[in-house]
Amino acid sequence: MIPGSLAKRYARALMLMAETPMQRETFGRGINSFNDALKVGDGSETGATLGSILESKRYLVSERRGIIESVCRRLGVDANVMAFLVYVLGRGRISGVDQMTRFYNDMADELAGRVHATITSARPLTPDATHKLKAALEAATGKQVVVDSEVDAELIGGVVAQVGSTVVDGSVKTQLESIRSTLSG
Repeated sequence: MIPGSLAKRYARALMLMAETPMQRETFGRGINSFNDALKVGDGSETGATLGSILESKRYLVSERRGIIESVCRRLGVDANVMAFLVYVLGRGRISGVDQMTRFYNDMADELAGRVHATITSARPLTPDATHKLKAALEAATGKQVVVDSEVDAELIGGVVAQVGSTVVDGSVKTQLESIRSTLSG
C-alpha cells in the first residue's frame, strides 16, 4: 500500500500517456485486467497471489519484471501499460497498483463524462425498467450513467438509486419507516 496522493500521481501519469480517448480506454482495460490478476492465488497451501509474489523481495527484480511482462502478454495488455507496470515495480510501488487503478478509473470516467449508479430493488428489474431508470438518471446528471443492479428483498418494493454520494430512496421499506416514525412521534 502506498499513500493515496502518490497513487493518484502514478494514475495521472498513466492517463497522460494516453494520446486519444480510445487509447485511454485501452489503458484502462489493461490496468484493470492486470489489477484483477494480482488478486489471483496460485492454488498452493500458502495461498500466494500474484500480487504477493511481485511484492516479495525473495525474487530478483528481473524475475518479477519477467512475470509482469508474461502476465501482460497473456492478458493482451497494451505495451505502454506493461512498461508503466514495470516502471512501478522498479520504483518499489507494485503494492499500490490497486489504488492506482481506482484513481485511473475515476479520472477516465470524469474525462468521458461517465458516472456509476447502483440501483437496488426488491426483485430483479426488467431490461425496460432498467433502461428507463438509466435514462432518468442521465437526464438528471447530464452524464452517461453506467448502471450496476442489485437485489435486496428487504426493500419490499420500489428502488433505491445511488449516484456518487447522492441517494434517491423510493423503497417501500423507507416509506413504511417514515410513516411509523410519524405515527409514533
